[in-house]
Amino acid sequence: MFALNTGASGLSAYGEAMSVVGSNIANVNTTGYKSSHATFQDLLATAVSGTRDKVGKGVRIAGAQGNFSQGSLEPTSQITDMALEGEGFFTLRDSLGQTSYTRAGNFKFDKEGILVAPNGKFVMAREVNAATGEVQGFPVRAKLVGLSDPPRATGDGTNKSGIRIQGNLNAETQPPPVQFDPTNVQADMFNFQTSVTVFDDRGGEHLVNIVLRRVPDQGPQIDAATGQPIAGTGRQNQWQWFMVVPGSEVGAPPENLIAVGGGFLKFTQNGRLLAATNGTFVPAGQAQVGPQGQLIPPGPPQLVEQPLAAGLSVPQVTLPFTDRPQVVGLSFGAGSNPLDPADQRTGLDGMTQFAAESKVSNVEGDGRKSGVLESVDVNTEGVVSGQFDNGTVKPLYRMFLTKFANNHGLLRIGENEYREALNSGRPVSGHPKDGVFGSLHARNLEKSNVDLSTEFVKMIETQRAYEMNSKAIQTSDQMLAYVNNNL
Repeated sequence: MFALNTGASGLSAYGEAMSVVGSNIANVNTTGYKSSHATFQDLLATAVSGTRDKVGKGVRIAGAQGNFSQGSLEPTSQITDMALEGEGFFTLRDSLGQTSYTRAGNFKFDKEGILVAPNGKFVMAREVNAATGEVQGFPVRAKLVGLSDPPRATGDGTNKSGIRIQGNLNAETQPPPVQFDPTNVQADMFNFQTSVTVFDDRGGEHLVNIVLRRVPDQGPQIDAATGQPIAGTGRQNQWQWFMVVPGSEVGAPPENLIAVGGGFLKFTQNGRLLAATNGTFVPAGQAQVGPQGQLIPPGPPQLVEQPLAAGLSVPQVTLPFTDRPQVVGLSFGAGSNPLDPADQRTGLDGMTQFAAESKVSNVEGDGRKSGVLESVDVNTEGVVSGQFDNGTVKPLYRMFLTKFANNHGLLRIGENEYREALNSGRPVSGHPKDGVFGSLHARNLEKSNVDLSTEFVKMIETQRAYEMNSKAIQTSDQMLAYVNNNL
């Protein structure tokens, strides 16, 4: 009588099915857990005596089919907690180089500051070029504790580097009556000033003043032969600018303020910047003898206009610091050419000369001192950015994800992890929000996708099926006993 064997196969199959249900219920609070359900198939059929019909010989478990539907997201307070919404798995690698995959993003830092899973496996990411924002290289361990940001010197004006100044100079300002002395700058020698910090290549800070002085307007020179004005010899709407540092920075008396360089700003009649140029200091001339025979020393050096360095659109100044000279670029604006209709420059993106208060709206330099990583942030594209104590914020890594053509073919290996298998297809790599990959949510965890109400129903169904198979065995046993007792 095959009924005994058929019932026994049912007991075995539904016992295993109850294990699947029990595992789902046990993992209802497991981060990133994906539930499973048992699938059944009948055993080889046997012909019914005297007919062509066949009946099955029992049942067996065909497998445990995984359910990879999205779990709900639960907010947390940890920046290392990460949840994926959509396709993809986090990629893990152990110390031996073996790769596994997980949806559980409850990560942490190990003793070396590397991002790891709870079991110590390394979370893989790709480095990001801070200048371009592009990912580069192969997946690596994401080290996020103890990072430092190297210092960067204030730029020399190439590639839009250096110091940028925006503001207004009052068009109604009168030139100072006191001659400017670059060897001992005093407050009554200029009309307006601002300051900016310049960084050297070791991250040292140097406070530099930028002072501006109105140049007296001057009519054009007259050609003695024709009595006509000589073109280009007049001067209107011009200012001088100087970079001023303490004497102690350049080997001069520490109580003096020294102008180490300068140039000219030229404006249109309506206050727009025409051009910013360099300047150079030249001696004032020979000493003279006074009416009473006394020696009159020459005046202070004079600033004369000088063209910009070849290939540059902004002026440069060499700061002759005592330890090492440094070239710094200054941008006062792109300038303009009102005589050229094709010129798209407005002359309004830097310094202007309007009949309004002299003030600076923005002054900034691109250098920085060295810094230590203070905190990290992760956006929905998986870019991990670091904020350093020198004020720098820059991208460091981008989380590395993997997906498969058939998630149901992955091999469960425990600890919320999977491995590639023959039926999963080849892994496809990418990053959050790249193509078919889902988005990443920091300070969130994906909860288990187990539905308790569904599992309770399955548990009741499985229990009843188990009981019925047990009843079939019992009934078959009674039938056999009846036959034996009546032979």
